[in-house]
Amino acid sequence: MRLKDCLLILIVFLFACARVTAQTPDTLAVPVSDSLALAAPDSLALAAPDSLALAAPDSLALAAIDSLRIPQFDSTGKQLPDSLGYIYHLDSLGFIQVDSLGYFMIDSLATFSKKEMKQFARQKRKEEKAIADSIYKSTFHTLDTYAVPDSLKHERFITWTHESHFNKLSFKDVDTNIQSHFYDYAHMKKDVGAVYLGTAGSPTLPFHYFNRERREHFDFWSAGMEEAHDKETLPAYNTKSPYTVMSYSGTFFSHKEKEELNVGLLHTQNLSPETNIQFYYKKIGTKGLLQNESTNTRTLAFTANHLGKRYVMHAGYIRNSLNKAENGGIKQDSFILDTLLDARTIPVLLANASSALSDNQLFVTQSIGLPIQLFKRDTLKPEDGTVVYLGHAGHWNTMSRSYSDEIALNDKDGRDFYHNNFYLDPVKTRDSVQTMVLDNRFFLRIQPWSSAAILSGLEGGVGYTLLSHYYFLPDYYTGGLGKQWHNAAYAYAGAYGMLKKYFAWNATGKLHFAGYYIGDMSLDATMRFSFYPLPSGIHLTGNFLFHRKTPDYFEQQYYSNHFLWNNAFEKTTNTRINATLSIPHWRTKAAFNYGLIGHPIYYDTLGTVRQTDKLVNIITATLSQDIKFWYVRLENRLLFQFSSHPDIIPLPL
Repeated sequence: MRLKDCLLILIVFLFACARVTAQTPDTLAVPVSDSLALAAPDSLALAAPDSLALAAPDSLALAAIDSLRIPQFDSTGKQLPDSLGYIYHLDSLGFIQVDSLGYFMIDSLATFSKKEMKQFARQKRKEEKAIADSIYKSTFHTLDTYAVPDSLKHERFITWTHESHFNKLSFKDVDTNIQSHFYDYAHMKKDVGAVYLGTAGSPTLPFHYFNRERREHFDFWSAGMEEAHDKETLPAYNTKSPYTVMSYSGTFFSHKEKEELNVGLLHTQNLSPETNIQFYYKKIGTKGLLQNESTNTRTLAFTANHLGKRYVMHAGYIRNSLNKAENGGIKQDSFILDTLLDARTIPVLLANASSALSDNQLFVTQSIGLPIQLFKRDTLKPEDGTVVYLGHAGHWNTMSRSYSDEIALNDKDGRDFYHNNFYLDPVKTRDSVQTMVLDNRFFLRIQPWSSAAILSGLEGGVGYTLLSHYYFLPDYYTGGLGKQWHNAAYAYAGAYGMLKKYFAWNATGKLHFAGYYIGDMSLDATMRFSFYPLPSGIHLTGNFLFHRKTPDYFEQQYYSNHFLWNNAFEKTTNTRINATLSIPHWRTKAAFNYGLIGHPIYYDTLGTVRQTDKLVNIITATLSQDIKFWYVRLENRLLFQFSSHPDIIPLPL
């Protein structure tokens, strides 16, 4: 055969093979579909399965369908789950296949381990929490509570104090500049001065008689309350961001043995728009100029508050301490006039004496507002609606004082200081007294119409107090140590109201009807008139106060190495009338106070407690005028006061 014939046969053979190959489909090739063209349906071809759609079965293709993969539906059209607990897509032969979207179809007999299932569940919870946290952080949350006026809810931080009888809030101005720290000593911030021992943190007695605080149940702490705090004087906060104040002051360039050191730390922050926590620490102390004159006063507090839509709570722990070295004063006043003499070398009356005051408090005050008209919206707004407030207040408090000294038998000055009174030991003294108070009260407040009505609220409550007192008695030598226990029950009630911004009034009464303090009573009534010829107004306030009280327990009986008494004093009465004129725009304030004291209790020149039947009249008048311009600030305070019996209650003019 010739070469031309062979080539012709080969070409025909290749052409025929090419046609056969074109008619055979390629199983490995993926056809490219035209999105604009619709392919003609082939009645003999099987439609490609779609993992998201159930194709109608073809009568010619029943053999290709797995009987275990046919979905089942109930009467409502809901798909029934696989009897093995897995999706119906799973291959009954156990082979892994891929659907049209590229997802693996797992064998219906395969399963995850318990550990893997827990990991999946944990991961799902984390993702859900992350989503919730993201939504919460990106949303602005406002303070929603009936206890705070609308004008303060959007402030960066607010501060207030609360009273525990009805859980009422008294809001204060927040001052972060020198205004709040103009004075280092607390008694100078609210009065013209005080009698104190000259060292920072010492017990103080304010010049202004009506500004003198008295610690209930434990009079030993009264002189130390200027620098100390309790549940009603410690400020509470609500902040949009964490707030921290650190302070340090003192005599930076003095010698170590004479330095004064004052340290303060306040940190408060919100855990939520309603809940706040606070840490507060303050230390005021000095070594002093004279011998045995050191003072160390400290306050530590952990508190929390919650201002909810209906629920308001204050709780915390407060500890106060005052440690003081007692020198009894210098032996001769003439040493002070000698400018060449080192103060450390001046002889003092007591060389080895000290006292310590301690105070621990746990407290909680809480109340909840319940709208009476449940069908009415926003009935918890202070300016609208009838609301009932139910509350509880409880506190546990231990207060103690200890005194120690060592006076030699040949120390004439030291022994004369105590008039040679040594009832228990002729040389060493270790005296201590303690009072424990456990108080619980329940109260009710009713807002009949509105907080801005002439009768805004009626309130009342009942309480129970348990007390224990300890002081040493010689009988303890044979009978063992013991405490005196007492209890008391009381009731109190009040009312308040206002007429727009021009008039406001309130009155509160309290009566002890059983127990140790039976017959004690008090009445406190206040009225305020406001006029507005100036933007901040002119305010005239009048107050009437009456107290009838049982003397302090340790004023009735006391036994120590240097002092002892056993008295049966009558109840004291105290009546006061106060009037105040305030013009904030001019920074002017004037006040007049009158007091009438019946059966007053006082200490004589020997340090022994006494009571007299005389009535003591006290009159005080004060005027304060602050002048501020540029960087200059001038505070001017004037005090005049008069006592009808200076030998009983002496007062500086």
